[in-house]
Amino acid sequence: MPVNTQVINQRQLAWLVGSLLIGGGLLSIQHDLVRVAHMDTWFVYLLPTIYILFIAYVFAQLSMRFPGKHLFEINFILFGRWIGMLANMVLLIHLWFVLLRDLRMFGKFIGTLLLPNTPEEMLLLLLVVMLMFYGRTSAEVISRVNDLFFPVFFALTLMLPFLLSNEMSFRLLQPILTTSPTHLGYAGLLSIGWYGDIIIAGAFLHMIWNSRQIHSALRHGSLIATALLSLFLFMEVAVLGPNIPGNLIYPNYSLVQHIQITDFLDRVDLFILNIWFPIIVGKMIFIYLAFLIGIISLIRQRDYTLINSPVGLFLLLTTILAFKSTPEVFSFGNYSSPVFVLSYQPVLLAAMLLLMRRFPKRSPESDAEGASGKSQGHDRNGMSKRGKRHPGKQFGSRLGAISGRTWLQAGNMLIALGFVFVGAGLSFSRNYALIGKLAGFGYAIVLALLLFVTHMEMRKAKDLAARSSPNSAQTS
Repeated sequence: MPVNTQVINQRQLAWLVGSLLIGGGLLSIQHDLVRVAHMDTWFVYLLPTIYILFIAYVFAQLSMRFPGKHLFEINFILFGRWIGMLANMVLLIHLWFVLLRDLRMFGKFIGTLLLPNTPEEMLLLLLVVMLMFYGRTSAEVISRVNDLFFPVFFALTLMLPFLLSNEMSFRLLQPILTTSPTHLGYAGLLSIGWYGDIIIAGAFLHMIWNSRQIHSALRHGSLIATALLSLFLFMEVAVLGPNIPGNLIYPNYSLVQHIQITDFLDRVDLFILNIWFPIIVGKMIFIYLAFLIGIISLIRQRDYTLINSPVGLFLLLTTILAFKSTPEVFSFGNYSSPVFVLSYQPVLLAAMLLLMRRFPKRSPESDAEGASGKSQGHDRNGMSKRGKRHPGKQFGSRLGAISGRTWLQAGNMLIALGFVFVGAGLSFSRNYALIGKLAGFGYAIVLALLLFVTHMEMRKAKDLAARSSPNSAQTS
């Protein structure tokens, strides 16, 4: 594949990352987080977000030095044949475990709520057949499918506070930030196990040629997931209380069951399930394609359609034989995932950061930042080069004049501010309840601003890519 060939654009990658991280949070980990952190559970995703930003930085540096290569190929270059193969085998085992976990959990979800009389083996067979169907295609296909449903899912999630306004009670959220910091830390470590799935995005580094676009897309997608999952946890506590969600298998589904729009629309949850289904399935397809790419890379090839059928059948057999009961599935997914992720990913990423220093930066956008402060056709005062002022576009032109590095620094400052709010609340809210309320409100504002700032960072990366390589300008 040529270096400048782009199969998916940065917006598609950001939305795929959002689906990847949100898909697990919809089905499994939420009830355990509520058990650990209680009414402050909606703060727990701040810690794993830092881990995601670290991985995004490593991937951007790898892409800058090895354009046109994906993570499995980069491992061979950095570590050599045998150690690189060992690193890739560890990654493949992780992807295999993730597929086993997600297929079985989704099969349990469908069998419990939608098709209770259908044998679970048949549900798993249908899911694997669907994976094998998309295994004959590329990530471009699933990204286009995700483009159809993710905006609807995003808008629908933002509407939850309005749809459930008659069921909410802010008293259930209080006192805010009085949970033990240790409990919040444990809940954050649990969620890192699911956020560690972001390593899968490394299998698609070769599909976007620009390292800044990869960096900004991973940041924006992960922060979309953090904001939406935090909103789900906030609504669960505000509607169901701090204790009931911890005793439910699927608290998110129980949450949307409380939506009642007049007496005629009391089953809105069925419509919402139609939106959730492609998000969760899209996540599994994304992981399956990464699994195929990793396996075929062991023989230095990229045409993974050759192994699609045998890998799919192997996956079906091992998924059926892997677990004996529902508690085993949830225990494996929620408690084994952070152990496995933290046992190898930090070491692998740190080794990559050290070894990549031997290789020069070859990405074509390395010097494009210098032109980012100059807006095209407008000066600093919002005046066009023809001398006419456009009042309606003045604010937009000022935003466009801000460099990508400034947006990046603003995002990092907002994340640091989020930690300041949480730290201040944990330190003083036991004695001053008002400080806890202000800290919670400030944290919510930070999440909203982060969505905007990372979106602008992604747009700036797109503009810089168009300037550095006009022939590869993208549409999104």
